[in-house]
Amino acid sequence: MKHVFLIVQCAFSVLCFLCLAAVNWYQGSELVSDSFDWNYTAKFSKLLNGTDTITSPEQISQLDFFVYAAKHYPLMSGLMIGLFVYFLFSLYLLIKNFRRHKWAE
Repeated sequence: MKHVFLIVQCAFSVLCFLCLAAVNWYQGSELVSDSFDWNYTAKFSKLLNGTDTITSPEQISQLDFFVYAAKHYPLMSGLMIGLFVYFLFSLYLLIKNFRRHKWAE
């Protein structure tokens, strides 16, 4: 019965993480219209494009949306990171429980 509870915990945390990731991605897409923050927030775009400045919205990487969301909407980003850590902890407990149960048989 404990296995089922841990599997449900993992599935629920993954589902909530994906929902919060979608919310953060949407909130971060505001970076496209905020050209003032391009040079301060679009760190991945500069790295991937090999340039020092971003001149158009097409140069902005999708990863920078999450950086922008973390900078301007830290609550949702914090919840997303917390749920990811919760998922890893649930997965650890599930694997530990399966191994202990396997050795007992």
